[in-house]
Amino acid sequence: MRYDSLSYSKNLGRTGHHYNDGIAFKFEDDTYETVFRSIEWQTGRSGEIAPVALFDTVEIDGCEVSRASLHNLTFIKNLELHPGCRILISKRNMIIPHVEENLDRGQYQDMVPQTCPCCGQPTRTYSRTGDKGRIVETLHCDNPECGSRILQRFVHFAEKKAMNIRGLSEATLGQLIQLGALKSYQDLYHLDRYREEIIALEGFGEKSYENLIASINESRNTTFVRFVVAMDIPLIGRTASRILDRHFHGSLRELRLAALDRFDFTCLEGIGDIMSSSLHEWFRNPDHLLLWGSLQKELHFENGLDAEASGEENNMNKTTNSTFAGCTIVATGKLENFTRDGINAKIISLGATPGSSVTKKTDYLICGEKAGSKLAKAQQLGIKILTEQEFLDMIAS
Repeated sequence: MRYDSLSYSKNLGRTGHHYNDGIAFKFEDDTYETVFRSIEWQTGRSGEIAPVALFDTVEIDGCEVSRASLHNLTFIKNLELHPGCRILISKRNMIIPHVEENLDRGQYQDMVPQTCPCCGQPTRTYSRTGDKGRIVETLHCDNPECGSRILQRFVHFAEKKAMNIRGLSEATLGQLIQLGALKSYQDLYHLDRYREEIIALEGFGEKSYENLIASINESRNTTFVRFVVAMDIPLIGRTASRILDRHFHGSLRELRLAALDRFDFTCLEGIGDIMSSSLHEWFRNPDHLLLWGSLQKELHFENGLDAEASGEENNMNKTTNSTFAGCTIVATGKLENFTRDGINAKIISLGATPGSSVTKKTDYLICGEKAGSKLAKAQQLGIKILTEQEFLDMIAS
């Protein structure tokens, strides 16, 4: 359901994932009863300590499930969880395990740790205002030297959407950090200083070392988008990075200067107030600026927009298409030749902007199977509607 007042809908704002002017109704998930046992606390790279429920194994859709995220402290309190209580588990959208209900309420037990499960430093409870003005409490570790935080930052840096260092697992990163070989991201590109020590590590050898170095060196050839994602700027993921890539012509220097000059990033379709503030705050940190500049010296940047998505674009070459340049294009429904990320990357490569919802600013709607409400909205607004094949034909011509 969506509001029929476009002006009111616009005032509600949006996230990087969706607009806030509607709600989707989905099939109710089946629930399965089991027994809650305890909470495992995991410290992430930002310092937030995530609670994970551990419960007796239950089979859902042919899979054995014994863990599920508990999101935050408020969620735990609202469920009134305590060890031994009976809970209902579902697989939301048949994918994500979720604790739906506590059948034995009234015996809530505080299980929040007073110290970080990794470094042992005192934890801090942080309160923020969530949806509909509700207060949400989360648990944090403020120790920047916390081993878990450091490890998870390296894991993020090396993952596929960031620098894509293949074969560099969390376990290997942990070994390298413990060895003292990794203190900064730049150290990854100078592991030859620790060649003998790395070869001597458990599970390593001459061949493993050479494969690792080859993979790291391969990651030196990167893109604007990968680099920005690897910097782990809060709320700035791959979609936002592609928008920045296009607007700043693939220039990291232009992006840095714009952020330092308080450029209003909200003028870019798909970037809201919170994301804009996050960019400004990140670039105000001297340590971040030092990392931004020094790391680039280790890398070689490919020309043009994000080349990584070419596999998802059915190996189509990226060109600026005069038909679509400067347009806003929304894709909906199931497409035959593209994933959702793939079609958005293709739209950007044509000099256009991918949209997440249909508005008066939308120039084209690409429709696949089961297009739904976006198709109806486009018809109502008189927006040009294309089938996937018509879109491909227009590119080819």
